[in-house]
Amino acid sequence: MTEEQTLAYVKATAAALNLPLDDARAQRVASHLVRTAAMAQLLDDIVMAADDELAEIYSPMPFQRIQDGRRKL
Repeated sequence: MTEEQTLAYVKATAAALNLPLDDARAQRVASHLVRTAAMAQLLDDIVMAADDELAEIYSPMPFQRIQDGRRKL
């Protein structure tokens, strides 16, 4: 999206959500959105293999049930 399109998006979204947004504030929001999209694109452009991801898959412990004062899984 161009900066003009982003500004139009911000104004339309603010109007749809009934948010009071003057022109100066809408311009600042649009500038931040453009910058955030550029940073996200830099990350998206990195080519990674499946084994490059070092983080493990999050798996929470199961809830423990208490029976007769003892904890059981």
